[in-house]
Amino acid sequence: MHTREIPNSEGAERRTSASSPPPLFTRDFTLLCLVTLSYFFSFFFFFPTLPFYVKHLGGQEADAGLLIGVSSLVAFAIRPIVGRWIDRYGRVVLMNIGIGLFAFTAFLHAWTMSLNVLFILRVLYGLALGCFTTAASAYLADVAPMARRGEAASYWGLASPLAMGIIPPLALGLMRSTRLHPTETYLVSVLPGFSSAVASAENFTLLFLTAGAIATLACILSSGMHQRYTPNPAASRPPLFAREALLPMIVNMFLYLTFTSYTTFLPLYARTLGMGNAGWLYSTYAVALLSTRFFTARVSDQYGRAAVILPGLAAALLGLLTLALTPNAQMLYLGVSLYGLGFGLAQPGLSAFTIDRLTAERRGVGMSTFGQGLELGMGMGGILMGYIATHAGFTTMYLSGSVCVATALLTFLLGNRRRNGQ
Repeated sequence: MHTREIPNSEGAERRTSASSPPPLFTRDFTLLCLVTLSYFFSFFFFFPTLPFYVKHLGGQEADAGLLIGVSSLVAFAIRPIVGRWIDRYGRVVLMNIGIGLFAFTAFLHAWTMSLNVLFILRVLYGLALGCFTTAASAYLADVAPMARRGEAASYWGLASPLAMGIIPPLALGLMRSTRLHPTETYLVSVLPGFSSAVASAENFTLLFLTAGAIATLACILSSGMHQRYTPNPAASRPPLFAREALLPMIVNMFLYLTFTSYTTFLPLYARTLGMGNAGWLYSTYAVALLSTRFFTARVSDQYGRAAVILPGLAAALLGLLTLALTPNAQMLYLGVSLYGLGFGLAQPGLSAFTIDRLTAERRGVGMSTFGQGLELGMGMGGILMGYIATHAGFTTMYLSGSVCVATALLTFLLGNRRRNGQ
């Protein structure tokens, strides 16, 4: 049996695109977007709140960075194997496994009473992260018409910033709500395993159970997805890495070295500048990113991927410099707006840049290689930025992040010029 795709071949796409644009919002693409949105709704319950939970358990900023980072490093380590499985056994089954494990670990956060146990749980969380994100990106490559890949990557990529704009203020508000605290007290009294819990004024149990319930919704939605690629388990074992994805993977890694400094430590930084609930900073970031993707979704399809990647990296660099040098809390809004603009341009451009270079049989391993940049960047960035924040302060942390993005910009410039033979 030969590996093949069900009727959606690139030859057919080329013929269709010559007359009229092929449809993008098919049932499978729409369902993929909804599943991804539900996944990230649960995902972003943890980023702004986990540092506070770590402090509740007796840790500090470096511990929060380590626990965020370890999940990403585990996802990085498992991605090559997952990419191979996706090409041999299908995208949907690995996506369902990832979402199911993610929901399970989200619930278990509520029963975690020590940093050591939380470390183990974050390892499981990383396994779920590696499975889902790798399978989902490969599925995107299957369902996106060739002539509209940049647009598809932009719209699918809206799920994460939309969730980031909505969930952090809600999560931080839920965690600190005095009106909901009686519900928290009731849950702690009736659920098993809380007899040794340390009393807290914050609603961590309610927070984690809510995140688990939303992840369960993603599980339900994913059960209706169709396999768009017919795998061949008997085929020869593909390699674990795709060389054609190496350049965007490295650029992605340097970009995501800065992401944890934004998503995890921003509330703590804002507090030092006198801001109470920093959740609206996430919303500002999301609005900037969403606006960018709506207005520029087709730019890379029309003018090339570099037309969005280079301005995006430059904007992210300016955003981090603004965060580092801001004199007051109000200037944080400018910094996160520029950072959101940068991600809104660069991320879908890099995704489409990668997909362009992959055949159907190598999309699993290729998107795995590309995604490893994200996981390695977030993993090392969480540990590195947490250490810098603890020992040198937040200003130095954001300045270090700006150096990382400058390196990403230079790497893409040189690598893309060499690839084009210039």
